[in-house]
Amino acid sequence: MRETVDRPAQIIAISRSATIKAAAEKMLGNNVGCLVVTDEDGKFAGIVTERDIVNRVVASSKDREATTVADIMTSHVVSCSPETPTGEAREIMTDNGIRHLPIVDNGVVVGMLSARDLMGRQLLEDRAAAEEVAMLSTCLKSIDLNEVTDIVTREVPKLFGAAKCVLCFHNSGHQTKGPMLISCNECVCPKEHLTRLAEKHRLLDSEEFYYDSIPEVCEKLAGQSPRLVIPLKVSAENGTSANGVGQLTGYLCMCGLAGAAAANKELVSYKAKLAREILNSHLTNATLYQQARLTSLTDALTGVGSRKLLEDKLQAEYARAKRYRRPFSVAIIDLDNFKMINDVLGHATGDEALVKLAACMKTEKRTPDVLARYGGDEFVILMPETKAEAAAKLMKRLRARTQEIKLEEDLSITVSCGIAQSMPDSTGSSAEIMRRADLALYEAKSAGRDCVKIWDKTMSKRVSAGDLDIEKIKRLQRRIAGLSEQAEQMFIQSIWGLVQALEAKDAYAKRHSENVTLYAVGIAEAMGTAPKQVEVIRRAAMIHDIGKIGVPDTILSKPGRLTPRERSIIEQHPLIAVRILEKMTFLEREIVLVRHHHEKWNGQGYPDGLSGDSIPPGARILAVADTFDALTSNRSYHNSRSVAEAMKILTDSSGYELNPEAVKGMVSWAEQAGSQLGKTLDQITPRDLLDLQQADQSCIDTLVTDVVVGSSAT
Repeated sequence: MRETVDRPAQIIAISRSATIKAAAEKMLGNNVGCLVVTDEDGKFAGIVTERDIVNRVVASSKDREATTVADIMTSHVVSCSPETPTGEAREIMTDNGIRHLPIVDNGVVVGMLSARDLMGRQLLEDRAAAEEVAMLSTCLKSIDLNEVTDIVTREVPKLFGAAKCVLCFHNSGHQTKGPMLISCNECVCPKEHLTRLAEKHRLLDSEEFYYDSIPEVCEKLAGQSPRLVIPLKVSAENGTSANGVGQLTGYLCMCGLAGAAAANKELVSYKAKLAREILNSHLTNATLYQQARLTSLTDALTGVGSRKLLEDKLQAEYARAKRYRRPFSVAIIDLDNFKMINDVLGHATGDEALVKLAACMKTEKRTPDVLARYGGDEFVILMPETKAEAAAKLMKRLRARTQEIKLEEDLSITVSCGIAQSMPDSTGSSAEIMRRADLALYEAKSAGRDCVKIWDKTMSKRVSAGDLDIEKIKRLQRRIAGLSEQAEQMFIQSIWGLVQALEAKDAYAKRHSENVTLYAVGIAEAMGTAPKQVEVIRRAAMIHDIGKIGVPDTILSKPGRLTPRERSIIEQHPLIAVRILEKMTFLEREIVLVRHHHEKWNGQGYPDGLSGDSIPPGARILAVADTFDALTSNRSYHNSRSVAEAMKILTDSSGYELNPEAVKGMVSWAEQAGSQLGKTLDQITPRDLLDLQQADQSCIDTLVTDVVVGSSAT
């Protein structure tokens, strides 16, 4: 039912012939601002208001006792009937600029509406509407996105007495691609119409809620006017929605609103605005939850399923296969020689190899197959309704495709694969299937890698004969790797002791290698270098000048300019270092940096005259660190310079003798250090940089000792 105006219990009226004084006294006595005027027969003749008395009598100094109501009353009065809706009555008063509206029934005034009455009623209506809409939050307790959308299309129409409802979302900025999320309640509009509807009427950006008519296509599908549209926006963390797209924008469209809603457009719009805030909040929360859930089920690097997803799918498939006595297969795929790829080409290339391999497997796997990343370089494909032989064919095809993947320096990759099949009469668990596939993978790697093996019972016998299992083998591998690392660190420690002893003899070169090491690490970290590569740079910096042991002290400490012959001798020290270290194969990456740390960006360095990008990245960093320490330290041929002066020299040499990115890294690191210490480049000292770097990473001696002690404990 429509909400109509109320009939008051008493009408305050006055005769046409009454004086103005009597009218004023009657208004004052009844605390009203308006009187109904009647004729001699008691019929409605007009109204007289406080404003009429003030403007027409008091302001003109008329005699209040001689002037009658008939002289100043308004006879042509805008009125309404008792059936007039409140909203319509408010519009009548607004359109006519009046503050009082008589309610007339069959020529007799049965009531009087004032602007104050309507304002009070509007406040009560708004409060009731707010309380009604607030109840919506109680219904929207779920954080499951699909469940929330169903609740929205079920509960929100009840607030407005709507007959039909549809919730439609689009990817923000891509409405023409069709809706991404739809939930309907009695609405049968086709998807393509929902897209055109949003595009044509700009519903996603509109602040208008109430529409007296409905689109023609809706009318043909039994839709009814009036219509209410609530624009919505769903935010997603980092600009990504649960569906892997940007912000979602959409609308909740309801038609066939009940009579009361149709009569009070202002109240409907007010309720719609309140509902929009609640819906935006709850839909955003549900979207973020779904995004977090999907993130936990997706590997961040490769975009395939996570281990958690695999475990969930494997458990479900195992239960299904056991119930219906159907087979399925599991394949574990391992990227061969992954550690070598990381060590030789860097972790960025290692990540690239994993991404390319994952993309290849996505292309080769069938639609129902589940692909997930199982470990660092291991992937698993779960293949429902598949026997081992069919799985092996798929894996062999995948192995051939993998060999087509190319990395840096035209390096190709290979994979090893182990397959296990579950049969309906098998016992055990899903974990047992994975264990068998792991055994088959171990067999494939033992056979020389780059092959596919299917689990059989003999594999279990071979492994269990000595009461061994794969985990024990892996633990032993890690133990041996730890011992190897311990030996390497002990060797590095010995070399470092030798370097320090050599530098202690030279008053000008004391702590030079330690300083260069700290500077090089600071530059590398400021450039965002991968931690493994930073460690290579650190170790190379520690030993970069070990070749100076073959250079006579008279040349190293000569205060004046070197002769061409003396310079040619000192330029041999990188090659001497290579000769000393070349038998240490575990230092092969460090040796390359030591050899080239005096190369120049313009190709005029030594020993090989490399230029530009042909200089190894780590050597470019060492060159900047070495130059900076030489500039800021006392030498036999010059006094030390300030950090600001050294920075200017480095900047001037950028792009000529030194790599621009490495120089930027040095400047950036120094500025960050200054900011941390509350100093400018003009105020900061080399000691500040060294102390800060030591505080962040500990001094080299402590680092080496800790590594060795930690390895021994392991």
